[in-house]
Amino acid sequence: MQIETFQNSEQLAIHTANFIINLVKSKPDATLILTSGDTPVLTYKKIVELANPADFEQVTIVGLDEWVGIPATSVGSCRFIVEENLLKPLKINPNQYTFFDSITDNLQAECKRVDDLLFEKGGADLIIVGVGVNGHIGLNEPGTSFDNYCHVSELAEITVTVGQKYFTENTTLTHGITIGLKHLLEAKIAILIATGERKAEVLKQMNQTEPNVDLPATIFKLHKNAFVWIDEPAASLL
Repeated sequence: MQIETFQNSEQLAIHTANFIINLVKSKPDATLILTSGDTPVLTYKKIVELANPADFEQVTIVGLDEWVGIPATSVGSCRFIVEENLLKPLKINPNQYTFFDSITDNLQAECKRVDDLLFEKGGADLIIVGVGVNGHIGLNEPGTSFDNYCHVSELAEITVTVGQKYFTENTTLTHGITIGLKHLLEAKIAILIATGERKAEVLKQMNQTEPNVDLPATIFKLHKNAFVWIDEPAASLL
């Protein structure tokens, strides 16, 4: 796990964007697992600004997670955030990307569908994630096995509370459907990005704690090619 600190979120986003652009240039048919939330939005906007859209014509993109019961058209959905800030501006063909259908009647079949896609691709070439204040990765909450592939998770109270910021009105959130931590371990490159002082405490804990399921972010210490890129406020307690 290599930790690198950037002066601010802008510099972090430019660095991350260029890394992803260069990876796709070197492997045009790369499989990328992409997160949503606040932190990656600036990175996605920098990719749109800096990339040649033609370089992304063969990539496969998989969404990291989704709120169960929330449709893809909701402003708070993973799909909406990634589509609006990256996929549509970059004119990526919808046939090239997939997100969890979180309103299906058969969530287990949906987990298997995404698992099978990733197995078929030989795993992800890159997975990019953020980190929750409780250490969750994707919607893999504390206590989640590192051996899980795609699965449905019961959301922690803090995740439900923080998750409200993505919606324009109070929204009932109880479960998530998510890429499992085993897929992260099997990805060729894993990147965690975090910004702001509110992430400083969990990053300190992550840095000081041996890998364990009570703090899912510590899985980065088990990955052979993992990067943790953070801005100075997020690094303030390291």
